[in-house]
Amino acid sequence: MDVHSHTHTKRKKWYHYFWEFLMLFLAVFCGFLAENLREHYVEHQREKQYINSFLEDVKADIHQLDSLVLGRRERKKMMDSLTFMFDTNDPDLYGKKIYYYSRLLTVSFLFFNNDRTIQQLKNGGNLRLISKQEVSNAIMEYDQQVRWIEWVKQREEGYLLEYVKRVEEIFDSKEFNKMATGTFGFHMPENNPRLLKKDKQTNQLFINKIHFINSANSYMLMIYGDLLTKAKHTKEIIENGYSIK
Repeated sequence: MDVHSHTHTKRKKWYHYFWEFLMLFLAVFCGFLAENLREHYVEHQREKQYINSFLEDVKADIHQLDSLVLGRRERKKMMDSLTFMFDTNDPDLYGKKIYYYSRLLTVSFLFFNNDRTIQQLKNGGNLRLISKQEVSNAIMEYDQQVRWIEWVKQREEGYLLEYVKRVEEIFDSKEFNKMATGTFGFHMPENNPRLLKKDKQTNQLFINKIHFINSANSYMLMIYGDLLTKAKHTKEIIENGYSIK
């Protein structure tokens, strides 16, 4: 019986195994680097989107706050005039202005923060994407200052509700209807309407209500001014941090 000898394959040298391992390691490592770079690129793009979006929100806030500061300054002048006119012997002499200013005083100058981006950053855990610490700090400090306004706003609204009750007692609503325009606004009466009540006690109670609204308005004016400064500072930090012009 013929006996066939087995053919033996030549064994690889140790360095062949080393090179195979090295090539496999490099392939896995390069794949890891590529994936890591891809994720870093995606997150960097998302960071830029959030920064640009938040910057637009802050710009809109600045525009709104500029208008509100001017409006509240005019409101303070109206309240000072109302206090003077109601403190005279015959307020009816100033009927046109009293009716006009008293009705306008019920219109609120409230700030509504453009918070679409900050909500996405906070709720989605995306604040980590903001790589520049100074910018991240500025965003959070601005948001904290915005939220403080809510408490003061509620206090002012309480004063306004009390004020409206006094208005209902001493003003003729038919005159207010004549003053109304088609765009939720009011114009000064053409005639010189009279008050329903104008005794000394009624006038003093009305002046007292104006006092508290005036105090709240002055405080809100201060807060809006501070927030406007903060918004402009935050805008500057973002633009400098990300070289945005």
